[in-house]
Amino acid sequence: MPNDFKLKQSGAALMAALAAVFPLVGHAASAARVDFAAGDVKALAADGRSRPLARGAEVASGEMIDTGNGRAQVRFTDGAQVSLAPQTQFRIDDYRFAGKADGSEKGFFSLLKGAMRTITGLVGRSNRENYRVTTTVATIGIRGTEFSVTYGNSINVTTGEGSNEVCNAAGCLILNSGETAYVADNNTQPVMADKKAEIPPPPAQEGQLPGFTSGNDTTGDGTPSGLTSLGLISGPGHTLAAVGVFDGSSDMYFFDGLAGGTSATFSGGGLAAFSDTNWPASITQGAPVGMLTDGTIGWGRWIDGNIDDDGSLLGMQHVHYVVGMPTPMADMSALQIGNVTATYSLMGYTYPTAWDGSTFTFGTQPISGSLTANFGASTIMGDLSVPLGANIYSSSWSGSIAGSDFFGTGGVASTGVDCSCSCGSSILGFFAGANAARAGLVYEFYGTQYGDIHGAAVFKK
Repeated sequence: MPNDFKLKQSGAALMAALAAVFPLVGHAASAARVDFAAGDVKALAADGRSRPLARGAEVASGEMIDTGNGRAQVRFTDGAQVSLAPQTQFRIDDYRFAGKADGSEKGFFSLLKGAMRTITGLVGRSNRENYRVTTTVATIGIRGTEFSVTYGNSINVTTGEGSNEVCNAAGCLILNSGETAYVADNNTQPVMADKKAEIPPPPAQEGQLPGFTSGNDTTGDGTPSGLTSLGLISGPGHTLAAVGVFDGSSDMYFFDGLAGGTSATFSGGGLAAFSDTNWPASITQGAPVGMLTDGTIGWGRWIDGNIDDDGSLLGMQHVHYVVGMPTPMADMSALQIGNVTATYSLMGYTYPTAWDGSTFTFGTQPISGSLTANFGASTIMGDLSVPLGANIYSSSWSGSIAGSDFFGTGGVASTGVDCSCSCGSSILGFFAGANAARAGLVYEFYGTQYGDIHGAAVFKK
């Protein structure tokens, strides 16, 4: 298996279909979906009506999220994530996103009290005037991809990635990565500070299903359960499959360490960089959008990553990955000799992204799927159901097992008029853990009206 292979882009997406998928979001339309909610988290409408928020609930522009004694994480339709600490009130003042950054997008928010951390999405990327978070003390503008805010009578703002601008009636201050601003009140100029705005990480992120811990969680006895605590530390020998999009290119690329081994670097419970032992290119993380692990296998997605290929630095967008230590060859041989057939159920996933050569489309609904491995015959088959835009794309795929790796292809059907004859799927994955207890894969559905759809999925036996 070569370490990289190119999959050609399908025809341009239909603009009418894109308009149908991402209508202009107003006060009655969904702006965000709740990824995680614990405690008495509520949404309050402008007219005072209140409703509880749970995982999967939708929040509209004009509503305020009140976490009470609980906490929440929401994901906006442009890919942005916002984590809200206890005793926080966060209002979506005016949010509009029509599927691409064309100038009509808008993200105006108010932090009324409490603390928040955000990884921003597409809104504000092309025109930073279209994004701001307002408090009574200062307004925070976007110049980067990640920042945190704590707000009582004063505010602290810490930039994680890129830069941000903090302004009030007394002046403005630009914050670069790792820097913090303190603002005493609206008439006092923002100043640099040492005390960071620290927001505890949420216990659930992208694609996590009940019963599985993230890299920042602990097991029942308090033992850290992240990748690094279980021996998945920086160094060679890991197995990895990833798929991403080069900036400005209509070509899609898979990257894999299946033919050799991946030198992987972990940070904060997720994958921060990787390079293949048989390929000199090194790929580094931009902004993470969900990084998870159950201690045996990890998965996640990046935006704004970079690839250094023999000194040529290229941008990469929306890299979906799975990574872990491969199942020992002795275990794989025992499964083959024993003619074992095993079934696997979905354990976690990334929300899909699609690229048509000019525009990204983002999935906001959970995927589903399963797979069956016939180790004796060295064959594998599975199914994936991936909601995106107006359609649900389903693939029944099959392929072969080679060592602890597997590869497959299949057709793709759609609930709409799309994919009547030309859609297909490519699958790249591996088994991880003792006795192949886990399986992870990245997929591409090509030929759809949204372009090529990418994502990652992880399964347990």
